[in-house]
Amino acid sequence: MSTEAVTQSPEGAPNGRLHGRPAQSSPGHRKQLRALVREGCENRPGVYRMIGPTGGVIYVGQSRVLRTRLLSYFRAKGRRNKAARILRHAFQIEWEYTNTEFGALLRELRLIKQYRPHFNSMMVLDDWPRAYVALTGGNVPGLRVVARSDDPAAVALFGPFRRVQQLREAVRALAETMSLRDCTLEEGSLRTPRRTSRAATLWFAGDPDAPTGKVVASGRSRAPGCLRHDLGTCAGPCIGAGDAVDYRAAAADVRAFFEGRGDVPVRRLEAAMQHAADELAFERARVLRDRLILVRWLFERLQHFHANVDRLTFRYHAVGHADHEWVYLIRRGTVRAELRAPQTETEHEAFRALVARIYDGPDLSGADIPTHDLDEFFLVASWFRRRPVEKQRTRSAHD
Repeated sequence: MSTEAVTQSPEGAPNGRLHGRPAQSSPGHRKQLRALVREGCENRPGVYRMIGPTGGVIYVGQSRVLRTRLLSYFRAKGRRNKAARILRHAFQIEWEYTNTEFGALLRELRLIKQYRPHFNSMMVLDDWPRAYVALTGGNVPGLRVVARSDDPAAVALFGPFRRVQQLREAVRALAETMSLRDCTLEEGSLRTPRRTSRAATLWFAGDPDAPTGKVVASGRSRAPGCLRHDLGTCAGPCIGAGDAVDYRAAAADVRAFFEGRGDVPVRRLEAAMQHAADELAFERARVLRDRLILVRWLFERLQHFHANVDRLTFRYHAVGHADHEWVYLIRRGTVRAELRAPQTETEHEAFRALVARIYDGPDLSGADIPTHDLDEFFLVASWFRRRPVEKQRTRSAHD
């Protein structure tokens, strides 16, 4: 990405208001913005940020011809036109150039994830519903289905999945099989309105930092129980039940299941179903069979996902502004480095060292697909799927 960045703010930009309708710029102010774009912006790949009256980013966009794209906002008409609506609330325009069109898309995505602008979030309409599976962290990990690919409580995130309802059923079946919690309780939160001296609500029997007394719900003589624990499908850390070592081992097996490194839940269900059949407990065997169908469905989709990830490890040699060649080092669908194609022998030596550092051995980020890069993975996959010519510019990692 080019280090050149431009921030333009016409004089007399009004201050934002704390209450009432969102402030809108005046026609004269927008005319100043247009003049600044016409005079200062070039037709190169890049990204732009629309800034609101209080200095917050309200929209992020990108284009391979940045000047043309920005000037198109000033030709937009109508109250419902997307570009016109954004411009009415913009008091500043910032832009920066990138080395390639691909770099502009990548930078746009990262800026959206950084700022979460109002108009980007409001105007995104998915063609189909989607959801992710999040594995939470802490001493008592849990499973949950979330809508966002950057859920703050997740230490590992997998997806997206299209069949959201089936996904919820499959995650519940997986949690029941492994006796993991799938509730929304967080460590350190209070389960009931009444405060106690110990804030932890998730603990195991024998934990040294477990609450010293019962948490009493308002007007009740005892703490509420856990229905899944009563049914034998959860260890019950919300009521101080279960063994910490066994629970964390089960959580590790679930993470290996999602990462494609193990199938313990499938094998556990198969063994339990066979045991129930041998005991002539056919009703129990039917329940286990239904769980097994759901868990196998989830496992097959995870295997398919990881197979696709393995194919997205290569170098991408893109042609950018002024026909300069830029190299993107992509490992398992995420861009790990961007640099100018080496020209001298010294640059080639540094390039080979960087390639070896990124592609050889374990992932330096600590995960094959970092949680925050799921959207980046799908951006990379979509770029090469829709542009076969660009796919021809890829090379294997060590070519």
